[in-house]
Amino acid sequence: MFGNRMTAKIAVAGLLAVLAPTSGVIASIEAGAATGTHLLTCTRQLVTRPGNYLLSCADANARLARVHWSSWGATRATGVGTLSQNNCTPNCVSGHFINYAVTISLGKVITSPKYGKEFSRAVFHYKVKGKPTEEIFYLND
Repeated sequence: MFGNRMTAKIAVAGLLAVLAPTSGVIASIEAGAATGTHLLTCTRQLVTRPGNYLLSCADANARLARVHWSSWGATRATGVGTLSQNNCTPNCVSGHFINYAVTISLGKVITSPKYGKEFSRAVFHYKVKGKPTEEIFYLND
């Protein structure tokens, strides 16, 4: 589907992070400060219900925008937004971003001593040329 899809997936497999939050609560990153389940950004800030996410901290070839959360709980969060991915054709530098309307599910909560409870998996559902597609991204690896 994309020129170098594996490179994009490796980059995306990092942290689910905020590019520029348009909504959300920034919490202290000190140990014990987090009381709910959050996402950890590329800059190591905890966020809840952010409106935009940078999915690949290293190269910014995948990001979420205009996210609206329908639920945000202790073990699961769901929402809708736009996934913007670089098609990396003929390569990632010369590639173009393609936007997809997605549903988002966050889950698999982990607890770290420094940051508390974090979502460690994101699942995206969207259509590519009319074909339903699911992508699973493991966060915090």
